[in-house]
Amino acid sequence: MRENYEVKRTQTLVMIGIVTALITTVTLIIKIPSATGGYLNLSDFVIMVSPIMLPLGGAIFAAGVGCALADIAGGYAVYAIFSLFIKAGEVIIIKLLERYLDTRQRWIPFSLAALWMMTMYGFVAVFLTKSWPSFFVALKGDLVQGIFAVILATLFYPRLQKLMKYLRGN
Repeated sequence: MRENYEVKRTQTLVMIGIVTALITTVTLIIKIPSATGGYLNLSDFVIMVSPIMLPLGGAIFAAGVGCALADIAGGYAVYAIFSLFIKAGEVIIIKLLERYLDTRQRWIPFSLAALWMMTMYGFVAVFLTKSWPSFFVALKGDLVQGIFAVILATLFYPRLQKLMKYLRGN
C-alpha cells in the first residue's frame, strides 16, 4: 500500500514539473510583444486546463512558477512576482467554479479567470508606469490573449479530460 502511495506521489510531482516546464516553454516560445512592454502568449490556455492534469496545489504552483520563470528568462523580470500571483489566481478561480467545467457553461470559469488576468495586469501596468491610461493599454493587449485562451480551453477541455481519464485508467 505504501509503495503505491509513493508511486502516485512521484507521478504527481513529475506531472507538476512537466506542466511547469510546459507553461514556461509555451510562454517563452510563442511571444508577441505588446504595447505595454510585456508580451502575449499561450500560457493562459495551458494554465486553464492544468487543473485537469494536476491537483489544486500543483496547478497553482505550475501556473505561478512557470510564468514567473518565463518572465525572468525572457527578460521581463519586473513582471515575475506579479505573474506568480496572477496566474495562480487564474487556477483558483477555475477550481472554485469547477462545477461548470463538465457542462456547456465551461466558458464561465475560463472567462472569469481571463478577466482576472486582464484586470490584474492592468493594475500592474498602472503600478509600473504610474499612469492610469496604461491600464487600458494593457487591457487591450491582454484581451486578445484572454479571449484566445478562453476559446482554446473551452474547446479542448473535454478532450483533455477524456485523455487524462484514459491515462489514469479511470
